[in-house]
Amino acid sequence: MNALQWYVLKVVAKQEEKIKANLQAELVKNNLQSIVSELLIPYEKVYEVRAGKKYVKNRHLFPGYIFLQADLSNGLLVQLLKSITGALGFLGVRGWRSAPVPLSQTEVDRIIGKTNSLEPSHLKLSAIFSLGEVVEIIDGPFAGFSGKVQEIFEEKKTLNVVVKIFDERSTPVELSYAQVKKLF
Repeated sequence: MNALQWYVLKVVAKQEEKIKANLQAELVKNNLQSIVSELLIPYEKVYEVRAGKKYVKNRHLFPGYIFLQADLSNGLLVQLLKSITGALGFLGVRGWRSAPVPLSQTEVDRIIGKTNSLEPSHLKLSAIFSLGEVVEIIDGPFAGFSGKVQEIFEEKKTLNVVVKIFDERSTPVELSYAQVKKLF
């Protein structure tokens, strides 16, 4: 058995999880688990604010791709992958015509390190705010008011929003990302 190497399998986008489950089932059915050590769909955790509540969700880093650590030396796995609905071929190869090129260990470490090291403090905001944008305040003493974003503090995850009070007076207010929502 040759050494296991990492390859990138192109699949139909937004069906990565389904294709991965089908592939795992076929590996068990054909008793080929020993030639595939790992199947990986890299993702990052992002949060978004909807209806005043903060939700954490997973977003695929590479939509349409599944990473697999496998031994492709005997050709059985390639034949199995061809039969999986939604599998389109290997990255760098047109369809299934020639042998795929494995990823370098540096690339694999970067990808795996990026997905394993994400902690809540490193979450990204899926709805980025911009200067001058009008937002609605949904939480706190100014709930119901709207204002313009004057400053953005990425490290603190807060915004300075200028709110007009009593139709005349502009007041800057520092609010967290979770206290405002974009007006579309």
